[in-house]
Amino acid sequence: MKAEKVKRASYTLEYKLEAVRLVQSGRSCAETAKVLGRCRVRH
Repeated sequence: MKAEKVKRASYTLEYKLEAVRLVQSGRSCAETAKVLGRCRVRH
């Protein structure tokens, strides 16, 4: 019995760049996730 593959989310380059900009400006990863509409952060 094979495990089902989990579909991973895909993000646009603009979304990724905005996430990096927010973290580099001093926001925490959790705060950045909230601003970008992610409900939880995985480490």
